[in-house]
Amino acid sequence: MIEEILDLLGEKIPFTEISYINVISMIIVLIVGYFATIIISKYIKKSMLRAKMSEILAEFARRIVKIMLLIFVFAFAIGFLGIDAFAGILSLSVVSGFILGFALQDTLGNLAAGFMLAVTKPFRKGDFVEIVGDSGSIENVGISITTMTTIDNKKIIIPNSKVYGNPMINYTALNTRMIDMKIGISYGDDMGKAIAVVMDVLMKNNKVLKNPSPNVAVANLGESSVDILVRPWVNTSDYWTTKWELTKQIKEAFDKNNIIIPFPQRDVHLFQNKINTS
Repeated sequence: MIEEILDLLGEKIPFTEISYINVISMIIVLIVGYFATIIISKYIKKSMLRAKMSEILAEFARRIVKIMLLIFVFAFAIGFLGIDAFAGILSLSVVSGFILGFALQDTLGNLAAGFMLAVTKPFRKGDFVEIVGDSGSIENVGISITTMTTIDNKKIIIPNSKVYGNPMINYTALNTRMIDMKIGISYGDDMGKAIAVVMDVLMKNNKVLKNPSPNVAVANLGESSVDILVRPWVNTSDYWTTKWELTKQIKEAFDKNNIIIPFPQRDVHLFQNKINTS
C-alpha cells in the first residue's frame, strides 16, 4: 500500500515534468519555513532586548531578518519544482539593480533612513516629538515609515526619509523641562509685589523643582501691560499638569492681592475742526 502511494506521488503531473511529491515537498517547506522564520525573527528581537538594545532597533532587525528568511525559504521551496531560484534571484538582482535604483529612489531612501533611525536612536517608543510640523507620540519605526499618535488619538504616518532628513524636536528626551510663561500686569501695579506673589505660588507648588530654581523677572514693557516672565523647572512628565495648575494659581493669587491682569486697550482721541463760513 505504501509503495503504491509512493509510486503515485512519484508520477509526473500531466503536461509537466514535475511530480506530485515535488509539489507536496514545496508546500511543506513553505509552511515549515514560514513558521521557522517567525520563530527565528522573534528570537532575534528578544535577544536584542535582553542585551538592552532599543526596542525600535530590535523591531527593525526583526523585520529585516524576517524578510530575508522568507526570500530564502521561497527560493529553496521552488527549487523542488526544478527552478534554480538562487541563480535566478542573483541574475535578476544584477540586471534590475540599476532600474530599481532609479525607480525606487524614495523607497531605498526610506529604508536607509529607517536603518539610521534604528542605529542613532533619536527617540524611543512613547517619546513625544515634533517632526515636519506634526506632533505626537512615537508608536513604531518600520522599515520605511514612522508612525505617531497625536494627543487626540489620530495616527500620523511619515516616510523615514522625512523623519531622518529634517529637524526634529523631542519633548520627552530629557528628564526635566522649563515652563515658559508670560503674564501681564497693569502699569499701575507694583512690579516687585507681583514678582513676589508669583514666586510664592511657584514655591508652594510641589511639582516645581527647587533645583534649578525658578526664575521670575520683568520681561517687557508692552502696549497695555508690564509683562512678567515666569520660568519654573519641572519633571517632563509633570509639564502640562503643572503649567495648567500654575496658570490658575497665579490668576487666583493676583486677584487676592488686587493685581490686575489688563486686557489690550487703546486711547482714541477725536478732534473736531470748526469751519468758519462767515
